[in-house]
Amino acid sequence: MANLSARPSSHGGIEIDHRTSVAVCDGIGERLRDQMKPSATLPRHLQELMNRFREIEDAPSIVPDAGMARQR
Repeated sequence: MANLSARPSSHGGIEIDHRTSVAVCDGIGERLRDQMKPSATLPRHLQELMNRFREIEDAPSIVPDAGMARQR
């Protein structure tokens, strides 16, 4: 088993190290993949959001690139 670390934080929560954070994310990802097989249909609203994301994914950015920002 990996050496994972968690300790109480000063604000009442729990602080975890990077390695533990990655392990938690991996575990959540595995469970999501198991539950959302490719054949699973998404709820209608989520499917609409995914379609919208695909539409805007290739749209030009409104944020100037770093080179343009330095020229000003």
